[in-house]
Amino acid sequence: MVSYQVIEPSPLHQLQLNYTSSLYETYIPLLKKQSKQEATFQASRYCLTHPPKYLEDQIAYLEFLYMNDFFKEMDKLLQNHNLDSRLVYLYRLLLNRLNSKPSIGQLQSLQKEKFLHPSLHCLHLFTIIYYYYDLKEYTGLDKYLEQIDEAISAVNEPLTLYYMRIRYHELLFQHYWKTNNPLLAKKYAYKITNTELSPKKICRVYHNLALCNLYTDYPTAMEQALKAFEAAEKYSLNRWAAIIKNHTIPFIAAYHLQTEEITTPDPVETAHLAIADKEFNKARTILKNMETWTPFQECYMGAASKNIHLLENAHYRFIHELGDQFFALLPKHYLKRL
Repeated sequence: MVSYQVIEPSPLHQLQLNYTSSLYETYIPLLKKQSKQEATFQASRYCLTHPPKYLEDQIAYLEFLYMNDFFKEMDKLLQNHNLDSRLVYLYRLLLNRLNSKPSIGQLQSLQKEKFLHPSLHCLHLFTIIYYYYDLKEYTGLDKYLEQIDEAISAVNEPLTLYYMRIRYHELLFQHYWKTNNPLLAKKYAYKITNTELSPKKICRVYHNLALCNLYTDYPTAMEQALKAFEAAEKYSLNRWAAIIKNHTIPFIAAYHLQTEEITTPDPVETAHLAIADKEFNKARTILKNMETWTPFQECYMGAASKNIHLLENAHYRFIHELGDQFFALLPKHYLKRL
């Protein structure tokens, strides 16, 4: 399915729509004539050269810029004094969390806010869940599921609806992955891959899919990791490329004992590879030099030293420090290998 067809609402969703933003009317023809990358770039220019007057247009503009990673352009648009103050408030929160982790107090303050407009209400709920996830509380979505479903069904503009649905699928993937329901997580991940994503989102979803397949399927996990790496290189996402090459690929390879021709400059994953190769002294020497251990590093040290206490403590820390029931299985797997 070509780009514009993915974005166009289905006949069922058309029933809830009663407004079409100028950006949607501009973006769809661009997608029909040009590459997705060029069309998206030109649409981002349109957002800055044609200031949105009505609230529905303002939401569509900002949602488009945010979901396509045009954060500088988004910041510039938010400086427009004619934008609705409620909208500026919510999107500023979304921008701020890219650089700093929210506090529990900020989450509690956000929960007290009320937004009656359907799209703003939807955005408000998503922001609350993002704050929960930033705080490593991956069950935070549970009590909002019904509210989000109702809120999305009330969004009345096609471009905004499209991106809100992607947001929802992203949250569901993260929720089911971190609460150790990988089958459900992968269901939503594949839905995301069948949408029009920004380069960074393409890279991230394949990267997370690779990890989601860690325990069950080495070829698929590595295939997804390589897709993520190829996307990172294609779009010059150098930080992501380094993470995948130096951390994710060696991590998957070491777990599955497939270490041939795998190297990394990262000392922690070098220790992990050494454990896979039964070079336990090498692994212990590397890990002893760490001032403090993350749950991953404590897990590796437990595996390298055959220390049941360290592995059990790493399991506890994954759950209680990171809120991560999926990776909490890692030390359990290494316990079975002792």
